[in-house]
Amino acid sequence: MAATRAENTAASRPRWLLPAGLVVVFVAALAGVVLFARDAAEPDAPPAPGAFTVPPGPSWVSYDVERAEGGSLRLVTGSGQQSNALDLAIGPDTPAWILEPASLAELRTPLVVNVIGIPNEVRNFTIRLLAFAPGTGGEDLAGEFVPLRGGFAGHEVSEDARERPVVSGVVERFSGNTGYVRTQAGTLTIELGDGAPVRLLREARASDIRAGDRLALFLGPDGRPDLSLGVLVLPGPG
Repeated sequence: MAATRAENTAASRPRWLLPAGLVVVFVAALAGVVLFARDAAEPDAPPAPGAFTVPPGPSWVSYDVERAEGGSLRLVTGSGQQSNALDLAIGPDTPAWILEPASLAELRTPLVVNVIGIPNEVRNFTIRLLAFAPGTGGEDLAGEFVPLRGGFAGHEVSEDARERPVVSGVVERFSGNTGYVRTQAGTLTIELGDGAPVRLLREARASDIRAGDRLALFLGPDGRPDLSLGVLVLPGPG
């Protein structure tokens, strides 16, 4: 496939909150999201986050949907003379999931959550997306992230290759706008303010995919799209 790959080789104003006893603060620059890691045993500044390593598994590629007609898609990546296109047919047997905008009232626990962001030099994260999916509460936390569905974390549909899961776990409950997230490192709390970039995963059909959306899919060993592994869709504006 000749398409340029955005593979895994590849504001509201910031809100700061520093209650006593909380030593790691993640601040969302694009919307009202604040996360706290609780660890009373660490008195000083938190260590720098470890380098992101891609978990074993197939590589992926993301596209803009230029045209969508009943499952027949025209996908493009790049722009101008650097653009490449792919015609792809999404059939009824292709697993598909869509990350739709959601309100706090729609978040019913337990939920898998992947906080998608970009690390910066001051050990905070610019948060771009909070991707939620219905969960069971018994998800395995041992991996690099908890998949939303089909091996997708949520960052695969991003236009920015720097984005990655910076927090991943299971939301066990909400108290008001504060979610309590069980992660491999312990319990975090997430405060969702107005304008938080919340998306909730649901199963989709080919007819749900529209021009202007972003679509990610996995590649097989031959470098071609493997539709048996499903597609992830981020709806476009409007």
